[in-house]
Amino acid sequence: MDDEFLENPKADYTPWRPDHANYPDGKGALYDQVRKAPLRDYGTDRQTLTAMYHSREFADLEWQRLWKTTWLIVGHVNDVPRENCFMKVDLGKESFLIVRGEGEELRGMYNVCQHRGTRLVTQDFGSTRKFVCPFHQWEFANDGRLTQVAKQETFRKAALCHDLDLPKIRVESWRGWIFINLDLEAAPLLDWIPEDFRSLFDAYDLEKMVRVVDKTQEWDINWKAAVEAFIEGYHVEAVHPQLNPYFDSYHNQHDLYDNGFARSIFPFMIPMPTRKAYARTELSEEAKLFMREAGLGEDEFPATDSEARAKVLEGKRRNQGRIGMDYSRFTDEQLVDDWNVGIFPCCSWNLHPEGLLVQRWWPHAKDPGKMVYYYQVYAMPGMKEMPTYMGVPPGFDTSGRKVLARFSCEKGDLEPLGSVLSQDAVFLPRLQQGIESDGFRGAVYSEQEVRLRQMQDEIFKKLKIDPASWRPKD
Repeated sequence: MDDEFLENPKADYTPWRPDHANYPDGKGALYDQVRKAPLRDYGTDRQTLTAMYHSREFADLEWQRLWKTTWLIVGHVNDVPRENCFMKVDLGKESFLIVRGEGEELRGMYNVCQHRGTRLVTQDFGSTRKFVCPFHQWEFANDGRLTQVAKQETFRKAALCHDLDLPKIRVESWRGWIFINLDLEAAPLLDWIPEDFRSLFDAYDLEKMVRVVDKTQEWDINWKAAVEAFIEGYHVEAVHPQLNPYFDSYHNQHDLYDNGFARSIFPFMIPMPTRKAYARTELSEEAKLFMREAGLGEDEFPATDSEARAKVLEGKRRNQGRIGMDYSRFTDEQLVDDWNVGIFPCCSWNLHPEGLLVQRWWPHAKDPGKMVYYYQVYAMPGMKEMPTYMGVPPGFDTSGRKVLARFSCEKGDLEPLGSVLSQDAVFLPRLQQGIESDGFRGAVYSEQEVRLRQMQDEIFKKLKIDPASWRPKD
């Protein structure tokens, strides 16, 4: 990697470099979870294939070579907690049904009647032994078998000799998380998720987590451009200024793994170093929220934000029984910092021991300049508080006795998104407009945006194209 970096004569802080490790002095086995992964160099070429963000031809190529051949994370086994429970998964122009069978069995099939093509199910979650087409009342068992044809005497025998069961898709799970693949010949899921990536999560009880927030909304931006905005911290200082006093989006660690998987570690309760004004002398309301999450009473609050991080760590260790967590498996830093985890091609986790925020950016069914955004929070059973930025309402239920319904936000309605996501929802359409301009010659990237390079490189490999020469005909 070329070590020739620009200088910033105004900087009075330690310059970030690609080999930055957040915890270089960490000792012991616990710190194996946060070790810096080896560097990967994606060069400095300009990304001139701007049509990838708006071309119909490119979107069609993605559908055939990416979406139909890649393992896609779609939910958690606790979303289908009992036999006969199902969830509907909409992806682009397609819709699928994931059904819980006996024990740990998961089944996957297309959500389309084989008579005339009607979508069988419109609800997101439910429980049933059979799916009945609302058009002509054909019935399918929840394993996809056609079991009844209404008024079958009106059909000639030969007409019903075709394969009329619901077409299957691949379904597998890892640590409680459900993945689908439309390619029935695809390699097993665990052959695709890198082992060194999987080992990062050994301390986390991923299997036990329960969905407590589920929202979806259409945004006017290509799915890739949206993902890229959420896997770098370079934009935070400008777009989310309210985070700067307690979120260091500059000194972060980026770890890259095979097949497009990644992790970034962002320090919480440490101010952005780029301006001294971000370091508050009083105790902020944000810090007080972190204190309450750690089980601290107001009489234990420190006087300033600079003392808050240590106080939260002390509180979580001391109050872990009351909080309902065993923190002995985690480093101190894992108790407060944000792990931004990338699951190729279109999912990110913001991971904490208490739970995680899941974001997915699905392709739009018809318009490559739009996408469907999913925002979900999963919490550990018994949790009463979650990291405040996740926007979890008070009194959330982690019992798992009732499957949470999905809330579809009206397009443009910012209130359900909270302050941080609302800023992204307002800003990102401006990015899409600029990308589509003839005056945009292509992107150049800082090394803090290396995950964008990694993601694009993986997409181009899946599509089998050279981005320097491929151009759409449309």
